[in-house]
Amino acid sequence: MSIESLFAERNAGVEWSGIRIMFAMADQIDGIVNLGIGQPDFDTPVHIRDAAKKGLDQGYTRYPPAAGFQDLRDAVAEKLARENKIKADPESEIFIAVGAMQGIFNVMLHLVNPGDEVMVVDPGYDYYSQIRLFGGVPVRIPAREENKFKLDPADVKAAITPKTKAIILNTPSNPTGAVFDRDILEQVAGLCREHEIVVISDEPYEHILFDGNEHVSMGSLEGMKDLTVSIYTLSKSYAMTGWRVGYVAGHRAIISEMEKLMEHMVSGVTAVAQRAALAAITGSQDCVEQMVQRYARRRELVYEGLNSIPGISCIKPESTFYAFPNISSLGMSSWDFAKYMAREHKVAVVPGSIFGENGEGYVRISFATSSENLEKALKRLARGVAGL
Repeated sequence: MSIESLFAERNAGVEWSGIRIMFAMADQIDGIVNLGIGQPDFDTPVHIRDAAKKGLDQGYTRYPPAAGFQDLRDAVAEKLARENKIKADPESEIFIAVGAMQGIFNVMLHLVNPGDEVMVVDPGYDYYSQIRLFGGVPVRIPAREENKFKLDPADVKAAITPKTKAIILNTPSNPTGAVFDRDILEQVAGLCREHEIVVISDEPYEHILFDGNEHVSMGSLEGMKDLTVSIYTLSKSYAMTGWRVGYVAGHRAIISEMEKLMEHMVSGVTAVAQRAALAAITGSQDCVEQMVQRYARRRELVYEGLNSIPGISCIKPESTFYAFPNISSLGMSSWDFAKYMAREHKVAVVPGSIFGENGEGYVRISFATSSENLEKALKRLARGVAGL
C-alpha cells in the first residue's frame, strides 16, 4: 500500500503551479534573469516597516481576532468607501485575510458545491485548482487580443447555464494587463443580477494603472453589493508580498462564515503584520505613486523592446507590471519557448498556457525588476529568437 492511495480524492483536482515549476527551473540556472516573478522588487516602505517594529514593542505578539483588529477593519471600510465606492460595515462586512489567496479559497469553500460551474477568464489567473478542489467545474470565458484582452459580455451570456454559481473577475488583469471598462462590468453585472450569479472580484492590482485608466470595483455597481465578494491585498500596492495581509468585503453572512472558519485554519492574520497593514492604508500614499511611476517607465522599455524583436508582438498593458507578448509566429509552444529561453539564453518567462487554453502562443513577462535587468533580458530574448 502506498500513502498516496490514502489521499482524499479531491486532491486530484489540485495541480502544481506552473509558475512555481518555472521558478524551480530558473533557480537552478546561474546568472539567469528572472522575468517570471509576480511581485514588486521594491522594499516595503519605511513607514510601514516602522509600524511593525512599533507593534512588536507594543506587544502585538498574541492571538489576533479571527476577523482582524477592529481599527484595521475600520480603516479598510474608510478606504473602500473613498477609493472603491463600496460601503461596508467594518464590524460585519469586512474580513482581514492571509493575503487575497486565502480570501478566494474561503469564498470557494463557502459557495461552491460539487457540479457548480464557475466562470473564469481565459487567459487569466489560475483559479482552476481552487474551483476543482471543492468539486466545481471551471467554465472558460475567452479574452481576445483583438479586444485588448477585455471580457466580452456576450461570451459571458452564452456561457451561463442553470449550474452557473459564480464568475471570477480579475481586473486589472494578470497576466494580460487589461482593465475591464465600466461598460463591460455594467453589462456583466446585469447578467449576474438576472441569473443570481455571485461575482468573486479579485482586485490586487487596483492601484497599478497607466494612461489614466480607471479601476471600477464590481461591488460598487448598482444592485451588486450583496452579490459581490470583493477581495484585495496589500501585496502589490505596498510591496508587502511576504507580510501576507489582504481583506475581503462582502455580505455579512459570507463574512461570518469566513470568520468562523478562520478559527479552525490559522486563528487569524499575524498581529504585527496587521499593524503594518494599518500604517499602509492610513499613511501617505506617495510610496504607491512612486512605485507606479517606476513601473510606467519600465513598461515603455519592455513594450518597445519586445516589439523590436522580429517574430514577437505585444500590445501595451493598461495596468499591472506584466506584459503578455504574442510568440505564436515562432512555431513553438509557450512551454517549449520558455524552457528554451531559460536553458539556452538564461532568461525566465512564464508560459502563457499556464493561464488557460487561450494563453497558448503567449508568454508572461514581469517588469517588476530593474531597468538594467530588463535591458539585459530583452537582448537575450532577441538573441534567442534570432537563433531559432
